[in-house]
Amino acid sequence: MKAETHYSLQDLFGIAIKAEIEAQDIYTEISTYTRNFVLKEKMRFMASEEEKHESILRGLFKQKFAGAEPVIPQQTVAPVPGWRPDEGGKVSDALKSAMQTELDAKAFYEAMAERIAEPKAQSMLKYMAAMEQTHYHLLETEYNAAMEIEDYDRFDPAVHWGA
Repeated sequence: MKAETHYSLQDLFGIAIKAEIEAQDIYTEISTYTRNFVLKEKMRFMASEEEKHESILRGLFKQKFAGAEPVIPQQTVAPVPGWRPDEGGKVSDALKSAMQTELDAKAFYEAMAERIAEPKAQSMLKYMAAMEQTHYHLLETEYNAAMEIEDYDRFDPAVHWGA
């Protein structure tokens, strides 16, 4: 999803907030599902990052549109990671999907930054785009491990007992 020009800037904020909420949900779901204690912690971190993004977006919206509330769409407009563990979905599938979502979010925030006039808001959106790129690399590392290691998402925390 790009920050298409047929959407108002207010709409784009609502779309971005919705995507951040849904990303929080999927990362929380992965952390709940997996027994890999390292992945569990990384997914909790990712969920907290997305929560921060939501907060930043709400703050920017308040500064830009004082007195208004963002309209959060009922349906997702921006792509979010798709994953159905109850339907046999593998964690590696969720990670691959999430990687693309992070790249899409990066492009979205870069385009959104071009549409906003305030330098501070523009800088924050560019910073968020950079954070999305960092998230991509974290997910890429986990995805590569999942592709190389059998039972990647089933590591038992007991492995950590000796530390």
